Amino acid sequence: MWKSTVPKGSKFTGGNRSSLVATAVLAALLSLGFAAGTAFGQDEPAPPAPPQAGQQPDQQPAPGMGRHMGRHHMPTVDDQLKHLSKKLNLSDDQQAKLKPILEDQRKQMDGIRSDSSLSREDRFSKMREIRQSSDTQIKSVLNDDQQKDFDKMREEQADRMKRWHRGGDNAPPAGAAPDSQQ
Repeated sequence: MWKSTVPKGSKFTGGNRSSLVATAVLAALLSLGFAAGTAFGQDEPAPPAPPQAGQQPDQQPAPGMGRHMGRHHMPTVDDQLKHLSKKLNLSDDQQAKLKPILEDQRKQMDGIRSDSSLSREDRFSKMREIRQSSDTQIKSVLNDDQQKDFDKMREEQADRMKRWHRGGDNAPPAGAAPDSQQ
């Protein structure tokens, strides 16, 4: 086993030896944790990505949103429109009508995200209201079959989010933030 270098008769013999070792290990771990926290705390945030070709600055992914509100970007309005066009087989006329709805939704959502006076619950409540209003406007542009497909998309998204919030999924799929898939 382990031989002690502590002289017999010392107050650090017997059962106290294990507590001394545990204390030393704990002190070492705390020191490492503190040093690591200090080192990581000094990192500067990465600068925002420059706009992609043909992308307006207001279409940049919203900072701090996405996968669990902070680690994944939000799709742009153009990305949302492409997604809807692909899933719902939108006509050019429908795309032209939906783009301003999506832009207005993005503008309102960004305003809520940046409002630090709102509690988390108020923020989500207002976002839900905006989302419901936008969905109503979007559905008014769609035909009956597209509306059914749109409702199905929303149900699938809600199921993914429920599983994610219950801890059933590691993280939502790309673009599955509360207002990202449309």
